[in-house]
This record gives sequence, C-alpha cells and structure tokens, in this order.
Amino acid sequence: MNKWILLLVITIFGLLPAVTVGAVFEDAADARPGSTDDALASVLSSRVQSAQPDYSHVSEIDMDSIFFTFNRTDTPGCAVGIVCNGDLIFSKGYGTANLDYGIPIRPDSRFMIASISKQFAAAALMMMAQEGVLDLDTDLRFYIPELPEFEKPITARQIIHHTSGLRDIFNLLSLADVGLDNTTTSEDALAMLSRQQRLNFDPGSEHLYSNSGYFLMSVLVKKVTGMSLRDYTRKHFFEPIGMTATHWHDDTEMIVPDRVISYRPTSRGPGQFYRGNMNRIGARGLITTIEDFAKWDANFIENRSHLEDFTRIMTRPGSTNNRNSISYASGLRLGRYKSLSTVGHGGSYMGFRTHYMRFPQYELGIIVFCNKSNINPAVYAHQVADLYLRNVFSNLFRGYAAHYQSESLDASFSVVLEDGDLYLERPDGERQRMLWTDNDRFRSGRWDIRFRRNSGGVIDRFTIEAPRTGTITFHKT
Repeated sequence: MNKWILLLVITIFGLLPAVTVGAVFEDAADARPGSTDDALASVLSSRVQSAQPDYSHVSEIDMDSIFFTFNRTDTPGCAVGIVCNGDLIFSKGYGTANLDYGIPIRPDSRFMIASISKQFAAAALMMMAQEGVLDLDTDLRFYIPELPEFEKPITARQIIHHTSGLRDIFNLLSLADVGLDNTTTSEDALAMLSRQQRLNFDPGSEHLYSNSGYFLMSVLVKKVTGMSLRDYTRKHFFEPIGMTATHWHDDTEMIVPDRVISYRPTSRGPGQFYRGNMNRIGARGLITTIEDFAKWDANFIENRSHLEDFTRIMTRPGSTNNRNSISYASGLRLGRYKSLSTVGHGGSYMGFRTHYMRFPQYELGIIVFCNKSNINPAVYAHQVADLYLRNVFSNLFRGYAAHYQSESLDASFSVVLEDGDLYLERPDGERQRMLWTDNDRFRSGRWDIRFRRNSGGVIDRFTIEAPRTGTITFHKT
C-alpha cells in the first residue's frame, strides 16, 4: 500500500496519536532496516498501543457504584485516586476516617499505607548510591557492623529485591512472643536481627519477601548519611515533588492532622484496630494522602526528585545470582493485569489495606487506601481498571469472542465480549465470567481455558481442562 494512503486512512479513523507526518517517517527510518512500509507499520503499531485511551465514558456515578458499600457515615471505607498522565483526574473518599468523631474520609485524609511504603525506602538507597555514599554490592556489615557475620555477605541490592535470605523481622518478633502490641523500638528490632545466626538461603540465590531488609534501610540511611530516613526522603523526594502531607512516622508522639484510624470487624460492628506504639519504619510506616501519592505517581512521568533516571531505576527488575530475573523492582512489584503490564504494590498493616497499581503503557495510576481489615483494595483497584480501560480491554479480547463447538460432547459455547470482559455463555443464556490468568489463558469457575491459534496467529479453538475430564477441545464455528 502507498505509505501516504496508509497514513491518511489511519489518521481518518483516529488511530494515530498527534504526531507530524515527518516525525512518523523519521522514527520509522530509525526503527530497523527493511521496507518503508514495514518500518511505518512498526512505528504505527507502537504508537497506537501507547495512545491515550478516552475516559469520557467514566462518570462519578460509575465510581460511586464500585464503592457504594462504604458510601455511609457508620462504616470505615476507602479513599481512591486516579492519575492520568500525571494529573489527578478523580479523587474521592467513601466512608469514615474516625468513627469516634464522625470524620469522613477525604482525598486529603492521611493514611498509614503499610507496605506500599517500601518503594520510598528503596528510592532512598538508590539516591545514596547516586550520591556515591553507598555501594549497593558491598557487604552490608561495612555499614551496619551490628549485623551477624553470615557465611556469605548480604548486600543493599539484595535487601531491595528480597534476595538477602534474611528472616522476616515481624515473624521473629511474633515467635519471640513480643508480637506487635508491645512497644518495640528500632533498636529492639536491630538487636533481634543481630542475634540471628542463619539465613533462609544463601544471599542472592532465591527471592523471598522479607520485611527485615526494608526495616534495615532506615538503619542504613542513618548510618551512612547521618540523617533519618524521614529527613533524607523529605530532602530528596517529598519537598522537590511537593508531597507536603507525607512523612515517615518515626515519632509515636507526633500529632498528625487528618489522621485516619483503622478498624476490624467484631460481633458489635467495627472495632478500632490501631497501634501508635511503634517507630520502626522502612518496611512500612509512611503516612500520606491520595493527593500526595498522586504526585508520586506523576513523578514516574516527569521526574522532580533528586534521583536521576527515576523511572528506569525504580522499575528495573532484580535478579538472582544465576541471572534469573524476578518480578520485583525497587519496592515495586512488576506484574500483568489482563495482559497489560503493571507496576505497583499492596499493603496490609493494622486495619489498613492499601493497593497501588499503574499501567505504564497508558500512564494510568490507580490508588486505593482503605481502613478496615476485611476490605480487599486490590479487588476494587481491578474494578476501577476495568472501568477506565474498558475500551482497551475490549480491543485486546475481541479476537476471542466467537461461537465454539465440541464434536465429542455435541455441545457448544459462545465466548461473549461485554464491557471489556469475556463471558463463557451456554446456549440457554447462562454465562460465567472468564478471568484472564496468562497469555491466551483464562479461568472460569473450576475450568482452565486455553485458546489456541493457527499458523497465522488467529484463534481457532480453545481447550477446557476440568476435574476428572482431562482436556476437551472446542473449535470455532
């Protein structure tokens, strides 16, 4: 096809983001050797995939319907924020921040965000490495001599990626019958780790989530810079980014305006589940708001912090000694949702339940902070993603929708696409949602469903694996 006609067709149908014709062919020429049409197709494909979706179909009523359970004054609930291209395009609170005084949850309510805090501690270590005061691959005992001399040394890079082998500090405290309700200081926690003589595995050989390494980051920052983790992150991150309502809560007597209290269910209704007796930070302990965290999400697009090359450094995956990449970066999990790449983390501490996920391809960030222990914020974050990215998911899943027949069963199913979700529908109209699990793989009830492609890459059948039946094939009709 003539390249100018191709470009005109794509522009008319709204598939090409705003770029000049010259820029398209400039990029195409740089892409790879080959025909101009091939290079152009490659560039157009990448541009279309990263184009900004239209969110005009999303209304506040839609968001209210997701969080309607908490839209009352007699229950804890959630604060939610949606960040698009660095702008907070939606924020709202549902439920109550403090039931004693009837204070509602708002976008400026201050939550303890649990393990989402980890990325901020990891950023501090990366900042120290940039300043040249920390070698990420030096024996950690060089900086923290109180640590035991294990058979093989532990490094800062390993505690960032959870490959150190350190036993989890919170499990150790629980086994020692110290638990979480008793007052324990950072010194107490360091002393506990200093008494350990064994690791879970050789440092760098495996990946196992451990809060110990992230607690040690607060100790490491103080040892190396002479500043607390709180002061160091304020200087290099919070102040330049404009996160004025964010701090590491290392002072148990500190007054925190707009602080959210957390709860858990009891036979009498919500019961307070909040501890203000610990100053250990790093693994958790950051207090922030939806409005402030939105600025952190925006920093992945336009870096205002002192850490150079912020996004690449923070989202670069770790690896084990045998060079196997792991799905954990700098306090951030690298994952996929409905085949789209995601970056984020979850958190659980006291009655706080938090979840953060961003879709880098679309520069869309979803933040959900909740204050009751039986709330699963990831479920709500996924529902929000389904709402905002409905059209994207519809395009991704369109090739699966069809009618399928099994000769051996003399039975048929329809795979129906509706609002970005796939459903397995029987001839009588009964349908069940299909949950994406991996490339061309879905789960529907007890069934594992895998779509198969022909030599041309087009889906022409799927298989169902069910208990006691093995694999059954359904062909597209």
